[in-house]
Amino acid sequence: MTPLKYFCAGAGLLLLTPSAAWVCYNGVSPAQRSIISQQSSPSVSLSSVPNDDGGYSVQSIVAASFLAASVLGFLPTASLAVSGGGLDYANIDITGQDFSKDTMKYKGKDFTQVIAKGTNFAGSNLQGCRFYKAYLVNADFSGADLRGASLEDTSMDGALLDNANVSGAYFSATLLNAGSITNVDFTDAQIPPKLQPQLCERPDAKGTNPTTGNDTRDSLMCL
Repeated sequence: MTPLKYFCAGAGLLLLTPSAAWVCYNGVSPAQRSIISQQSSPSVSLSSVPNDDGGYSVQSIVAASFLAASVLGFLPTASLAVSGGGLDYANIDITGQDFSKDTMKYKGKDFTQVIAKGTNFAGSNLQGCRFYKAYLVNADFSGADLRGASLEDTSMDGALLDNANVSGAYFSATLLNAGSITNVDFTDAQIPPKLQPQLCERPDAKGTNPTTGNDTRDSLMCL
């Protein structure tokens, strides 16, 4: 039987046959099934797991896929730039608000598609935070700890990154629109290959990160 794609999280794909998914789904209690179903994405429309009448139900396949993904470790965690506890700040407007200088409160939080124009994140611990498709125009990340954070497909026009530690963070081409990258530590940051030489050409791609002691140009692997 041809495998079906049930679930995609980040770079991980979980492929199961209907029979395998049905085994996973039947292996949990009704209470657990309810929890899993509540976490399921409404966009899933496959119908591949047999129901009580011998047919297939959308609820069963979604629940089975989420259960199997959880068991096998495919569901993202805070350490992978995804919050582990609800929507957090996703899809809300925090324009101009103060999220600065907090050491633990925002660590691992989900800021997916947040509107954060001019928001102050300076000096905060934002390790593992997810800012996917967030609107970060003129936001201030100066001195912030953004290790392992996801900043892909964000709007970063004028965003300040001075003195920030973005080691292991994930960026897309919009990083080039950041307002300032002086003293930033880019060690092991995931940056599109074509973007790297353009960043190195920026006059503000210089200095030493005050927290890690790493040179900005060295961390960008500039020639």
